[in-house]
Amino acid sequence: MRELPHYTSTSPAVSVLMVVRDAETSVRRAVESVQNQTLKNVELVVVDAGSEDSTARQLDAISERDLRVVVVHAGRCSRQEGLDLALERSRGAWFTVIDADGWARPTMLADLLERAEGHSADLVVGGFSLALIEGAGRSSEITVEAEGRDYPTQHDFRADAWRLFGSGQLLPASAKLFSRERAEERGARFAPAEGGPAEDDHAFVISYLRDVERVSVLPGACYHVVRRLPAGGQGLEGAWYRRLEGEHAALLGLYRHWGLEGDAASMETLQSRYIEQLVDCVEDVCRVGAPIDSAQRRKIVEGMLGTDQARVAASVARPGGSHARSLLAPIRARNTALVCAQARLLSLFRRGRVVESTIPDTFI
Repeated sequence: MRELPHYTSTSPAVSVLMVVRDAETSVRRAVESVQNQTLKNVELVVVDAGSEDSTARQLDAISERDLRVVVVHAGRCSRQEGLDLALERSRGAWFTVIDADGWARPTMLADLLERAEGHSADLVVGGFSLALIEGAGRSSEITVEAEGRDYPTQHDFRADAWRLFGSGQLLPASAKLFSRERAEERGARFAPAEGGPAEDDHAFVISYLRDVERVSVLPGACYHVVRRLPAGGQGLEGAWYRRLEGEHAALLGLYRHWGLEGDAASMETLQSRYIEQLVDCVEDVCRVGAPIDSAQRRKIVEGMLGTDQARVAASVARPGGSHARSLLAPIRARNTALVCAQARLLSLFRRGRVVESTIPDTFI
């Protein structure tokens, strides 16, 4: 493992990490949202992961005018590899992550840092808003935020973490402030250690949370992202479903590490979260227009419902979304034919991927 650079009194207070690829229409707004922060002692480390449009040229032009912006041309690499590279090149005692299709409220970094220093926190959790735009142009929006609160001990945080997991606020790396020292102590990295799938930033956050001591929650939403969904479904029956299985296992492992695998509220929240996302996967397989026939569809769904994780989750979960609730009984009965029929019907009534009926951190 390569060591992170040591920070000094002249280093930036906060480093912002970003990985981009072919983001010419949105990257300038994202970068300017960092440049225009009320906290000026910051740096932005942007890794260009092989852009073929004007993204790299825009970034180079910006960095020539603002020495706080560091551009790394890394060639084709995954988002997680790029974030690790950005972290290695950064120098701040604290760091956060933003995306090329997101932007920060002008006071975000100042507010996060004040919360961290004023409350002696190892992690500050902010809120975010998410707009999802599907191919036809329809959009769904949700804001994920909580009241300000502090968890001065591990026990306080762990006992209440299920609320933040349940809302979708805890797993994204964006809208948070991480301690470089703590990340280095834990060996936390964005890219998977053993060549596993690198779909999102959640594995890094789970690793960071394992032994975090003090956590503070910043009230309100400080980060905003607009995410365009690919037309014709999300392909959840493949990579997204595998990510769900791996992430759910990692969350259960985190709670075992915390000694809370028997906590009823925590387990109900995690299992409900899993069922909500599993239903999204099933709906995507069964939707009208999916490129598979009925026999393939049934085989895929049968495999999803037949796992130990699905059986345990279905027995415990109390999902909040109406689609998940309507499918819970046939899922518990492992009635694949009925699940497929109902999921296909439900997909006809869903107007795009309505974010209110699913877990927002699926997309951020």
